[in-house]
Amino acid sequence: MKWKVRSVTKTTNNYFQTYKTYYLAGVALIIGWIIYIVSFWKFYQDMYFWVDKGVRYVVQLLFISSFYLTEIMVYTTFYFLLLLASLFLLLFFFLKNIKEDSVGKGMLGTFFGFGAIPLFCSITLLVTLCWPYFLAILIASFVVVYITYVITKYLYEDNQEHYTNGECIKEEGPFSQLEEAEKYSTDFITYWAPHFMKQSFTLVSDISQKEEGYLVKIYTSES
Repeated sequence: MKWKVRSVTKTTNNYFQTYKTYYLAGVALIIGWIIYIVSFWKFYQDMYFWVDKGVRYVVQLLFISSFYLTEIMVYTTFYFLLLLASLFLLLFFFLKNIKEDSVGKGMLGTFFGFGAIPLFCSITLLVTLCWPYFLAILIASFVVVYITYVITKYLYEDNQEHYTNGECIKEEGPFSQLEEAEKYSTDFITYWAPHFMKQSFTLVSDISQKEEGYLVKIYTSES
């Protein structure tokens, strides 16, 4: 599928509207994390009551693994699913922002919001007696997401269609002022010039005046 670049500047409302699906998924995951950590903590308090605090940690781990293994496996499985979902959400949100040139305060703030609860819950789980189980799941989750990222990036770059000479890659407008159209054209070409140079193209703009305002079209041109 051909990659189309979008506007460099977006209003806040347009930004949130564009990524509404990601925000809804993020809210759902946050609710899931809260339910999960509250449920786990109740279970952990009941389990911890029966642990002999005077023995070595290895003995404590053997004790909880012997008597509470089923419950621990259930909680680690749900932790894996929640963590994997959160990491994939962050990954695809990041890739979409990069693709659509939306990197900015909105993306960074959202990253913090999406990542804060999973990070807090992971730290909480790693300070419990069950930390070896959760550490293994944490590492496995990052490995799965990293491998997915590498494969996705490879397939995307490998299947990227090449542009042709004189192809219109961007239309934007109308702009009320000629200066606005010229600034947009300059900013766009400056930002994307290195990418198109890899395919031996330069970018040229055509600004036309219509009844509704000034329209900008960006074309490829062989270097």
